[in-house]
Amino acid sequence: KSGMEGQRIADLGNGRFLNPALAGDRPDPNVFKDGEDYYATFSSFDYYPGVPIWYSRDLVNWTPLIAALRTNIGSVWALDIAKVDGKYFIYIPALDHADAQRPLKIWVITADRMSGPWSEPVDMKIDTYIDPGHAVGEDGRRYLFLNGGHRVRISDDGLSAAGPVEHVYDGWPIPEDWIVEGFALEGPKILRKDGWFYYFSGQGGTAGPPTSHMVVVARSRSIDGPWENCPHNPIVHTASREEPWWSRGHATAIEGPGGRWWLAYHGYENGFRTLGRQMLLDPIEWTPDGWPKAMGGDLSRPLPKPGGGSTTTAGVR
Repeated sequence: KSGMEGQRIADLGNGRFLNPALAGDRPDPNVFKDGEDYYATFSSFDYYPGVPIWYSRDLVNWTPLIAALRTNIGSVWALDIAKVDGKYFIYIPALDHADAQRPLKIWVITADRMSGPWSEPVDMKIDTYIDPGHAVGEDGRRYLFLNGGHRVRISDDGLSAAGPVEHVYDGWPIPEDWIVEGFALEGPKILRKDGWFYYFSGQGGTAGPPTSHMVVVARSRSIDGPWENCPHNPIVHTASREEPWWSRGHATAIEGPGGRWWLAYHGYENGFRTLGRQMLLDPIEWTPDGWPKAMGGDLSRPLPKPGGGSTTTAGVR
């Protein structure tokens, strides 16, 4: 169906799918793999109950599972899901207009199952930053990577800051003649794979011209850097307003059920911007020298579905 006719089904029923993977306003998607299960959550802003969690077995067919946040902590922005020692965490930045002293804070909620129940939010005492991305270093210590190329070490229980916020990454230098909203280094997601830490980020601004947002990646052998930018950056970028999807960015790299890798990110549909940022799925391949390359082009055509998996919610945790 077209965007004006309602929710579209991505699965074409012939082993292929057509983006969006999840239609409607699904900004800042964070997709988390847990065994054969996949979970996604999005910025929920001022809507409560907040932090909706969706469930899938194939990254294409999604079912709403639970709204994890019941207590109003303000306008909820881009989140991150993590699992450590069998416990689940969701890291939540929120803007509280009622708190003049500390309007922007990072919170965390926890659960023993993704289906809940979820705890009350805990104030981590990390202020003025957004877009937390959880990571565990080679030393076993836990970190949140933040917007602007910043990072903070957090406690072993994952509930509070355990050190100062520090600047660790400068981003990818956007050419001066590109039409973007701003530099806007944000949405950090850290992937550990094959001896590397990969640092995925959004740049260029998410709400400006169609060519604003993009996905860039850097890597390091250590969680402490130094971070080397990918020679193929940006690995995703809307180059023209004629493309079907605008302002593509804020990506999570995820291994699909068939072993192939994907980027889940958001974008505005050309002609249907009022629908908001929809969740898109883009296949990636890893080069012989270990860099990810997006293979879906402008996402205008059907793509092979991630292999394996099923559409059922049986066994959801």
